[in-house]
Amino acid sequence: MFLLEPLLELASKLSRAAHILMSSKNLFALRVLPVAVAFTTLLGWVLACQGGGGAPVPAQPSGLLCGEPNDGLIHPPSKWDTFTPPATGQSYIDPAFGCTVKRITNGSLEETFSDGTHPSLVHYYSTLSPLNATDTMLLIVSNDGAWRVRDINGKIVVSAANMPTRNAGGLLLWDAVNGSIFYYTRANILYKAVIRGNSVEPVALQTFSEYSAIISPDSADVSQDGDHIALAGRNPNNTIDIFVWSLSQRTKTSVYTTSCKVTGSSVTSTGQPGCLHKLQLTASNLLSIQFVEDGHGPEQGLRLWNGKTLLSLQDATNHYDTGYDMRGNAVLIAVDNGATLTGVGNPCPSGWGLDVRLINNFSSAFCLLDKQPSWHISYRGDASQPWLAISFFDTRKPGPEFFTTNPDYQTPILGNWQLYEDEIVVARVDGAALYRLAQARSRSMEDYWAQPHAAISRDGKYVVFTSNMAYPNGCPAGMHDRNQCSDVYLIKIHL
Repeated sequence: MFLLEPLLELASKLSRAAHILMSSKNLFALRVLPVAVAFTTLLGWVLACQGGGGAPVPAQPSGLLCGEPNDGLIHPPSKWDTFTPPATGQSYIDPAFGCTVKRITNGSLEETFSDGTHPSLVHYYSTLSPLNATDTMLLIVSNDGAWRVRDINGKIVVSAANMPTRNAGGLLLWDAVNGSIFYYTRANILYKAVIRGNSVEPVALQTFSEYSAIISPDSADVSQDGDHIALAGRNPNNTIDIFVWSLSQRTKTSVYTTSCKVTGSSVTSTGQPGCLHKLQLTASNLLSIQFVEDGHGPEQGLRLWNGKTLLSLQDATNHYDTGYDMRGNAVLIAVDNGATLTGVGNPCPSGWGLDVRLINNFSSAFCLLDKQPSWHISYRGDASQPWLAISFFDTRKPGPEFFTTNPDYQTPILGNWQLYEDEIVVARVDGAALYRLAQARSRSMEDYWAQPHAAISRDGKYVVFTSNMAYPNGCPAGMHDRNQCSDVYLIKIHL
């Protein structure tokens, strides 16, 4: 099948080119388009038969390589109880929406812990880019906390044993330009890691002697300009400095000192130290801080540190991401209404939809997607890359998103499946388009790490997600955690 995939991609390119020519009434397109579409469809059916998928969809004139424009209809997954994805590095065609989905990992066969058990493998979270700047390698983490690097065909580039990050604490963040570099923290030092072949050379960039320890906490990526990292450091009085570090200037550009204090031996023992739950940089490199507790207090809810004041973005927090809109304004993408922040309205009909609003003008909101199942959001874009990824998961019990062996399992049917449930979707940040790419086929009620957590690459060419689809009837024997058996998958959506 590895010979068919390049041909399928070629056919998609021909189909997309023909669509463009058709829009200009080019007569050549009248001959090319039917051939390209037929070629794509034929190869898609072959791949589907080998990988368990269904019929493909020709390339979209929207500029996407695959997917279906939103029809507003519920699509329960086919073969939910029997579908099995192909081997690592191979692909299948999503039966519902036609995208080619490549399997990147198979933890149950490819890796073994020292105790003889097998890892569950994930790409971590939606607001972090698992793909490097050149779209050639991914950072993958297992359920013992160890990281490794794989290429986009699933081949291990740097094994967990060869990574310098074991027991380092915090997240690993790709450089925004150099595809061979990532960053991590250990003790009170920020490191640059340079991949050389199958090994990694660590280079100490900065020692923060003012702190006993620092960490790259959940879940801030390297900034959109590629020059800033959000870090947290433990002060001598056990408070936390949350700060933005400029890689080029080697200086702090913003610092917020918490009133809450860290307990325990080190700030690096968790990605959520003290009162900090999540940390993300806005497109303009300001700190958006999500505290552990919801509420109206200064260190509760979601707050924006502007260098002088903590501004309230949400009192009742939910999943969010940030970026630029089509006009270069910094925006917040989340569910905002009077229940999340007093006096704030939601522009969606239900009052609970996903909206986009200027961070400095909350009255600017417009509805991106009305209330649907729970979701995760991934956006690191602007006018040149306006697509954001949304991945949906289920929180109902009983419900369909369980292993068939779970007593709470229900067979997915039109009557119990929700609109967009368990889907990977991309939307334009201006609300001009929404495309449904694939069904994640994950039993997200089995474990938090089975939620798809789809993440879009910096350039918008790829979407990566996590799923336990390979095991509809329960995790195989020998997993490190008997309820965790997720793997990583990849969809290419742009050339």
